[in-house]
Amino acid sequence: MATIHTRSDAQQHEYDFGNPDIPYIEQRGFSLGLNFGQTDLWGDVGTKSVLDHYNNSVYKDDIFKNMRFMGGMFVRYTYVPGISFRLGVNYGALYATDQWNQEKALKAKTVADDAYQRYVRNLDIKTNLWESNLLVEFAPLRISNWEFGKLAKMRFQPYLLAGVSGFYFNPRGTFKDFETGREVEVDLKPLHTEGQNFSAPGTTFPKNYSNFSWAAVGGIGFKFDIGKGLALGLEYQLRFTFTDYLDDVSGKYVDPLNFQVAYLNQPGKGNLATKMADRSGEIMPGYKHQAGEFRGDPNNKDKFSSISLMFFWKIKKRASPWWSTY
Repeated sequence: MATIHTRSDAQQHEYDFGNPDIPYIEQRGFSLGLNFGQTDLWGDVGTKSVLDHYNNSVYKDDIFKNMRFMGGMFVRYTYVPGISFRLGVNYGALYATDQWNQEKALKAKTVADDAYQRYVRNLDIKTNLWESNLLVEFAPLRISNWEFGKLAKMRFQPYLLAGVSGFYFNPRGTFKDFETGREVEVDLKPLHTEGQNFSAPGTTFPKNYSNFSWAAVGGIGFKFDIGKGLALGLEYQLRFTFTDYLDDVSGKYVDPLNFQVAYLNQPGKGNLATKMADRSGEIMPGYKHQAGEFRGDPNNKDKFSSISLMFFWKIKKRASPWWSTY
């Protein structure tokens, strides 16, 4: 006996989860995207709190000197409405300086105050960064009751992100020559500023770190469809890295004699490493930290974030916008 397909059968297939041409919502397929925005480094160098990071006189007096940016592109594949996968690459820069603590340090009641200690430490960090990432994008309003729900058909869609990234970084610091007034950026990793891979009787030094690391990524954003193929959005991503040396700071100060011994045949390098490892003397002439004093917090890995404008271009588009079809 022949099977009779009712109207409800056809309608059910029309909204079947595996149907690649589900009406009124984003189709299964690929999109291309661009992103550009501001980055921030959350490591040992800089301020302790997020509020102090932005709300200090040094930062606000020259915002563009203190801001850094990142841009990139990605390929996005929508599997079902509300669930997409993204593969992207980014290039940008990160920056932080202990000078952001100056205002609070001058008001500190004791030298043990956190802002005072950071300000006197007087380190800064700049690094260019290459990143690749694999992310899952989850739009809760679109996947919730997507067959018939009105929220799923809205052009405005918030979403969550989760995934992993791999990145290359190369921390640099500012060397100030007070005799000539010259300032130059120097690579910090080759100087082994915390004695990485050094050896000395009775002393344990940290291992050298890699310029490559990984991060777990979490984020939140929203996008707004403005045509058949184009969507614009705003997105925040926070990377929890697996390195504590994104800013070349993690552990303790070492005896300056260790630099002279390690670079016995490179006296210029030994002097440079000594100056870049402890720059407190630029704030308080003649002051030096003792070997074994903490330079950073080895128990907290570094993080960095970005807030970006997003551009999505759908390769596979409908004949008419889905929001005006239903």
